[in-house]
Amino acid sequence: MLRLLASCSQLRQQACDEKLFLQRHCELLVEQGEFAYAAVQLHNTQPPGTFFCHGQETDTQPALQLPFPSASGHLGELRVISTGQPFTDDETLALNIIAQDIGETLCEMRYKASNELLQSSMRQLSRALESSHNGVMITSSTQLDHPIVYVNPAFERITGYRPEEVIGQSGRFLVRDDLNQRGLGTIREALRNRREAHAILRNYRKDGSLFWNELYIAPVRDESGEMTTHFVSILNDVSERISYEQQLEFHANHDSLTGLANRNLLNDRINQALAQARADNLMVGVLLLDLDRFKLVNDGFGHSPANELLKSVAHRLNQSVRDTDTVARLGGDEFVVVVSRLQTADDLSLVAGKILRALNQPFIMEGKEIFVTASVGAALYPRDGDHGEALLRNADVAMYRVKEHGRNNYRFYTPEMTHMAIDRLDMEGNLRRALERDELLVYYQPLVSLASGEIVGAEALARWSHPRIGMIQPGEFIPLAEDTGLIIPLGQLLLRQACRDLAGWQAEGLPPLKIAINLSARQFRQDDLVSSIRSILDSTQIEGSCLTFELTESMVMHDVENTLVTLRELKQLGATIALDDFGTGYSSLSYLKRFPIDTLKIDRSFVRDIHQDQDDAAIAHAVIAMAHKLGIKVIAEGVECLEQLDLLREFSCNHIQGYYFSRPVPAAEFTLLLKQGRKLTDLA
Repeated sequence: MLRLLASCSQLRQQACDEKLFLQRHCELLVEQGEFAYAAVQLHNTQPPGTFFCHGQETDTQPALQLPFPSASGHLGELRVISTGQPFTDDETLALNIIAQDIGETLCEMRYKASNELLQSSMRQLSRALESSHNGVMITSSTQLDHPIVYVNPAFERITGYRPEEVIGQSGRFLVRDDLNQRGLGTIREALRNRREAHAILRNYRKDGSLFWNELYIAPVRDESGEMTTHFVSILNDVSERISYEQQLEFHANHDSLTGLANRNLLNDRINQALAQARADNLMVGVLLLDLDRFKLVNDGFGHSPANELLKSVAHRLNQSVRDTDTVARLGGDEFVVVVSRLQTADDLSLVAGKILRALNQPFIMEGKEIFVTASVGAALYPRDGDHGEALLRNADVAMYRVKEHGRNNYRFYTPEMTHMAIDRLDMEGNLRRALERDELLVYYQPLVSLASGEIVGAEALARWSHPRIGMIQPGEFIPLAEDTGLIIPLGQLLLRQACRDLAGWQAEGLPPLKIAINLSARQFRQDDLVSSIRSILDSTQIEGSCLTFELTESMVMHDVENTLVTLRELKQLGATIALDDFGTGYSSLSYLKRFPIDTLKIDRSFVRDIHQDQDDAAIAHAVIAMAHKLGIKVIAEGVECLEQLDLLREFSCNHIQGYYFSRPVPAAEFTLLLKQGRKLTDLA
């Protein structure tokens, strides 16, 4: 038995393969121990109950069944059958020793194999962590602050921190003082409950720069699966993705040119302001503003400089309100300001006034000072509406009332404005129908020479003879026609009819006349203005020298270069150019020299009191003298009495028109005046 124990001991030392080791033991027991049969049965194996045996098994001979003891329970058992004699004490002791050695050897072999497998897995895991593109941070869960026990190279690349700088620190150091983050609550709850979690956090690198971290954490449990020993955190720098998403969100809610809120965000901000106002019993103000005559800037300077101007306007609007207020751009040159938490309407007035003062400061465009004004409409919650759409609509109505009354101001909405807007819509529809039904007529106010006292021309004026209302004066429908664009067909109708009347007077052999036609700003900016005039002249066989085109000062002062081009083209037709309402606008003497002006018309506001006010008389006298020095003729309009006439004759004024000689009259009455040869001397 000693030889058998020695062989088994030697076999144990050489053991490297479990199957061979067990099979060889069975062979030794039969061959050297002189037993009839030896077998090893293993528990918890695949297939179940694996056998290794040698010899001849019999049920009639003595047998021993010896277990393999281990810390985790029986690994299996050794079964030995005697050749016939009962087992001696020495044999039983030896077989117990052999069974114990087999069990211990199996445990050692399996532990070694398991350890090698674990080491291999750990090496693979380590290589994976080291080469991972994502940062990996392992923290202990057995301590309150969850100190860091490991970080991989990607962690250093993402955060800028070396491992020795962070080992032992709490993992939350990457958040710094930026604790007001919704995702932090998710992570804290997961740590408390020992479960997985995912959150996107604002983290900070060693140099202080922000990066967005898409963080995944998972618990690591012990072999029993019951106790959490560590947490593995995966850091993923998603700053580019978050930046792109933020840009998409910004563009979805902001104006691409100015960066202001767009209509989408504006609606949301108004709803928020209204909800807060309802809760606090306060008011909300909505200001809708439109830049005055911005198209002139756009046409004069071009698209890019005009866009820069809009950006400057947006900046001044932002500077004029609180951070809690909202400034939005609806498009073009239209802006909205939402002012929240107002106590009284006067508070909104203060904001509107501040905005107008800010815009009245000059803007610099291509080295030139440009002055921009705005028309502002104001509406208040709850007085003027209980939702955003109503407030914007009513502010828009108020804004248009400002434009109709001189611009560069603000007005609060009143219910009467809505009725006026409806009336305006009705009038627009009626005006369109009037153009189709020939309800618009041409009246003529005679132009009289002070030298001869004879009629030398007339100013053609539009009148609207409504079949139901009666005669509608120009002041009631010309501004509407200008705003709606109907001034274009209206102006063509007036010019065509005036040319026809001229042709008729010429055919009757009446004295030659010059008919003055007023051009509005919208007409003057027509691309085909001159070609359309030429077409009418050709169709009526009237020479261009029979026409005078009257322009206002404000029209010719904007976009000087294009104005010069248009004026020269009108002059090429043979027409003369008159500057209307002189003295009420810019009155720039340099422009009188630069533009091909033939005639100045002194505004009636200077003529009205010329015989009573020495200042008005001095102004009229100076204008006439200056114009004559420049070779320009002068017409005084609004002459209503003999005293005015005598002074103007004394000042050497060339022509006059006004009620003193004749009101504007229909073509038939004007024809009668011509045929009668009416003169100034007839009025004496």
